[in-house]
Amino acid sequence: MRVFSGFTSGIEKVPTQFFEELLPDIDDLAEMKVTVFSFYLLNQFEGEPRFLFRDDFSEQVQFMKGLSEDPGEAERLLDEGLNAAEERGTLLKALYAEKPVYFLNSPRGRAGLEKLESGELIPDSFLHLNVQTELFRPTIFKLYEENIGPLTPMIADVLRDCEKDYPYEWINEAVQEAVVNNARSWRYIESILKNWKENGKHGSY
Repeated sequence: MRVFSGFTSGIEKVPTQFFEELLPDIDDLAEMKVTVFSFYLLNQFEGEPRFLFRDDFSEQVQFMKGLSEDPGEAERLLDEGLNAAEERGTLLKALYAEKPVYFLNSPRGRAGLEKLESGELIPDSFLHLNVQTELFRPTIFKLYEENIGPLTPMIADVLRDCEKDYPYEWINEAVQEAVVNNARSWRYIESILKNWKENGKHGSY
């Protein structure tokens, strides 16, 4: 068994009803993993409505290995978990271009399903996950909030611009350096990044 080294961030939000009404009844590991991971995936969106395709699960290598080291078995367990979550009513499923689309069975999820079924929602035109999304890496916004301070609209704009100018790895290292030096300010972090860009970091940029 791999020993867990500890959390590096705070507690993520999971619906209270999951613990009160679902957790006591779910006795299938695949359904449990699919259900919990669906919360995580849906929380990666910034817009509405939020929905998932099967590929959003199957393209996440770490998640699929957690189902089974055997790729074929992992695919089978994914389908079993999705089907069980749908039958239980945790996830709502509809078809779009013969492709299953999953919504959380919540007020917003049900509204999204209604829009899809009425033709008002075309999934491909909305913000959505793709194979390039690095889901297991914290966003720059979360990185700032967890290490520097509250996120304001002005800081959010600054961070968006920063992402265009510097690699995420640089930003992450600069934030950690600010924490170590007890200089938790964006001005300090930005000075580190500018210095690396002007003078080089590890010999390249």
